[in-house]
Amino acid sequence: MKKHISLTNENGITLIEVLATLAIVSFISILLYGVLINGFDYSKKSQEKVSLQQEMNIVVTTITKFHESYGEYDINLDPNPGSSKIHLLGKKTDGTIDKSIELSNPNYEYSLYDYKSTPETPLSLTTSVSTAQPLYIKIIIKDKKHPSQTYEVKTIIARL
Repeated sequence: MKKHISLTNENGITLIEVLATLAIVSFISILLYGVLINGFDYSKKSQEKVSLQQEMNIVVTTITKFHESYGEYDINLDPNPGSSKIHLLGKKTDGTIDKSIELSNPNYEYSLYDYKSTPETPLSLTTSVSTAQPLYIKIIIKDKKHPSQTYEVKTIIARL
C-alpha cells in the first residue's frame, strides 16, 4: 500500500509577520513625522528671519535717502529702545518740514543707538541730524511675537 504524504500549501501570513510589519511601518512613520515637523519649524523660523532682514533693509534705505536728500532732518521715536514707530521729518533750508515718513510695523520694536560715542547711547526721542557729518547708527529690530528673533545693523550713513 502506498502512503501519500500530502503537503498542504498554506498561503497566508502569520500573526508574527503582521506584527513585525506594523512595527516597521510605525517606526518609519514616526521618523518621517519628526522630519516633517522639524522642516516646517525651520521653514517658519527662516521666514521670520527674512522678514526681519527685509524690515531692516527698508529702515536703513529710508534713513539713507533722507540723509542724502536733506541738509537736516529729524528722527522722532516713541520710547527708545523699544519704539514701535520711527518718524522721519525732512527739513528745507529755512527749517520748515518738507517731507514726513513714518516707519512702523505692529510686529516689531525698533531701537536706535549712536555708536560713535562710547558706550553706545540710545538716540533721544527727537534727534536732529545734520548731514554735514556722517551718522553713526546702530539699529536693532526685535520681533514682538518671538523676542528671541532680533536683527542688528551697525552702519555709517554719509552723504556722498
